[in-house]
Amino acid sequence: MLELRRLLVLLRPHLVSLLLAACLAGVLSVCRGAIVLLVRDVLDALLSQAAVRNVLGLALLLVGLFVVQGGARFGRTWLTRKAALNAEATLRERLFAVLLDRAPADLRQEGLGDALSRLSHDASRVRTAVGAIVTIVQRPLTALAVGASAVVMAPRLALWAALGVPVVALVIGWAGRRTRRAATSHLTTLGALEVVGRDALGGLRTVQAYGAERAARQEYHEANQEQVRAALHTTLFQVSGPPLVELVAALAIGSVVVLGSMEVSSGHMTPSDLVAFLVALALLHEPLKGIAVAHGLWEEARGGLSRVWEALDRPAGVEDSADAKALVGPVTHIQLSGVSVDRGRGLVLRDLDLELRPSEIVVVQGESGAGKSTLLDVLASFVPITHGEVRWNGQPASSWTLASRRAAIALVDQDPWLGRGTLGEAIALGRPGASEAQIAQAAQDAGLPADRGLLLRLPQGLRARVGDGGGGVSSGERQRIALARALLRGADLLLLDEPTANLDAATEARFLSCLRRAAVGCSVVVVTHRAAPLAIADRCFELREGRLHALAPKLRIAGAEA
Repeated sequence: MLELRRLLVLLRPHLVSLLLAACLAGVLSVCRGAIVLLVRDVLDALLSQAAVRNVLGLALLLVGLFVVQGGARFGRTWLTRKAALNAEATLRERLFAVLLDRAPADLRQEGLGDALSRLSHDASRVRTAVGAIVTIVQRPLTALAVGASAVVMAPRLALWAALGVPVVALVIGWAGRRTRRAATSHLTTLGALEVVGRDALGGLRTVQAYGAERAARQEYHEANQEQVRAALHTTLFQVSGPPLVELVAALAIGSVVVLGSMEVSSGHMTPSDLVAFLVALALLHEPLKGIAVAHGLWEEARGGLSRVWEALDRPAGVEDSADAKALVGPVTHIQLSGVSVDRGRGLVLRDLDLELRPSEIVVVQGESGAGKSTLLDVLASFVPITHGEVRWNGQPASSWTLASRRAAIALVDQDPWLGRGTLGEAIALGRPGASEAQIAQAAQDAGLPADRGLLLRLPQGLRARVGDGGGGVSSGERQRIALARALLRGADLLLLDEPTANLDAATEARFLSCLRRAAVGCSVVVVTHRAAPLAIADRCFELREGRLHALAPKLRIAGAEA
């Protein structure tokens, strides 16, 4: 069973704790069997009118067994919960690391809400799985100990009662299989529900502006009802197992009462043996029912963990080749030759050629959907190319490790991500360890001077928090913070996706002037639909039908003046 093997590998660091918990489970089981035999001895002592001192001793021994049993249960539960929580944390971090390595476009297509659901809901099934495994291990031990006690007291009755065990096993297996399928469906609907909620809340301004709250509520209601139906379906099979086990046990106990009374009447059993045997059956009923519950929980956990394993097994976006080396020194030359890219909807780039050189600004214009962002994704190694070749410093890009290539890149995205920290931390992401003076200079160069605008308005300046995902600043300010981050990085290749889209004309002019100065020693690629960047370009292209077409100087000047 793949899920069990992978779970055991995950639990390997906690093996000592789990073995100790298993030993405590054994102690717990032995106590149960001993209690049954002790009950018989107490009844014999009472029926034979033994001395009060003997009865008192048996009673104290019975209390002692319950104390040991309680301590064993506490220790077992604490050790297994601790191991499960640590394993869950490890699995969640491993899954998060894998998601961070996914190609951004692939993650968007698969669904960010679904990925978050796997992180939050599905990974937590480790606790359910560990609890179920421990219960499945301990309950049979308890059943074995109690059953052995029953056999000692009445072998023939024990054999009769054992006829119900195969029926119990069939019931448990049936309920478990149905639970796993239903649980997988339930977790899928939970992921879909998270997608709907995240989508609506992420676009709350638009939803409220267009009065679409009712439609959003309706969509969430429908998704929520779907997950309720799936949850009820799972619950149906979870709760059906124990009552069916109880029914089988009740039939067995009823048969034993009839047969046991006949054994007592014939003198083959004492009344105390029969009472103790019935106590054993009652105690045996609990572990059997517990096995049914635990098996259902295990199958439910398998459904969630299978979604986690599936995410862990998905290939990363772009991976290093086995002989890749770290890129050392400056990037002096990048060349794209005959590059084509298919992102699942036909070719976005077709036989594209482009050469980048230091201290040069290349501006690429194009309509929406022309492939401008895909061109930047190729340069940043976010997407694999379908055909052609990309060379860095004269060598195929795959000759250099992905980490070393990206270390030479600074990116200003169309919708910049700032994180949840301070404004200064958002800028310093591009250069960890940068001084506050360097961060402040980069902010000023990007149009965020300390004496006006955003930094003047915020009492804490660079130490002010930008809010969840940068929600505490405007879109234009968010883009200028991203520009500052890129300038602070001092990379050999600067990629800018619509960098001035949210800037006013005066701020745009200041930034472009700064960009022109910052281009010394590095290659700059700007993709934009605006005309102003044409004025600072060394070369300009229009991206049309997946190919680059050079713009004539006359068109560049006319575009810049416009």
